[in-house]
Amino acid sequence: MSPEKSKSRKIKESARRLRPIAYMRIACLLTAVAITLPAYAAIPPDVEIQDDLDRVFSEELSVKGYPYQELMQDAAERYDLPLAYVLAVARGESFFNPNAESVKGAIGIMQVMPSTAKNDFGVSKQDLYDPATNIDVGVHYLAKLYERFEDPYLALAAYYCGPGGINAEDRTVRKDCNEYVRYIHTHLTSILARAEGKTPTPRGRLQKLVITRFDNYLDARDFLKFINPQLKNLQLDLFRIEVQMADHLRFQYQIIAAHGEETGKEQICRQIEEVTGFSLCEDPI
Repeated sequence: MSPEKSKSRKIKESARRLRPIAYMRIACLLTAVAITLPAYAAIPPDVEIQDDLDRVFSEELSVKGYPYQELMQDAAERYDLPLAYVLAVARGESFFNPNAESVKGAIGIMQVMPSTAKNDFGVSKQDLYDPATNIDVGVHYLAKLYERFEDPYLALAAYYCGPGGINAEDRTVRKDCNEYVRYIHTHLTSILARAEGKTPTPRGRLQKLVITRFDNYLDARDFLKFINPQLKNLQLDLFRIEVQMADHLRFQYQIIAAHGEETGKEQICRQIEEVTGFSLCEDPI
């Protein structure tokens, strides 16, 4: 065999040996890419949540006893959205706190971004601290999203992450947008339960006590599902807060007990401990 043919055969054999290694490297690279994709993955609407949202838009529900409800009602009627839908957003965004401010700069009851208020509605940042103005802008923006996507699920997702997180053609949303919808659905569920008389309408001013907190929405939701049936006398809620880390922003989910003057912190904490076996209570908020 000539030196040239021998050299050519060695090159081919080396290429054959290296090919599986190259494939393995490509496979590893694709796996790594796949691991980073979920935050941007296209997720279809959750069927159960979609059914609840469709019901809210098709049935007339009697809701009462919420802060700023008259302003909410006026805005809901003005922009043709169901009151329960609007209340769920306000409840999940700020728990009806007109002075709430997010790390990203969202303001007030509906957590409106000043840029959205100014560019879309001609409203100044300072005016967003006024409950009536904030509610009007927030509900108007939500109505515009509903008109655009013609779907309450997609409109909710877009309220959090903007239209860019929605694929209207195949009706999918980004993962983080979908988590927001699931979170707001938790608040909608509470509103529906009260409307159906399954939970009492609170009387007087309520205090809120943080029971515990979770870094994952599903863990927080499952904890509520576990503990709520066993503590029907308590009003337990889930509330999402921002936590600023050294190099990124993440969400944390608080489990909150709302109580009146007749139910003290010690009594609530004792009941929680009896059910869970753990002393979980934190400071009031």
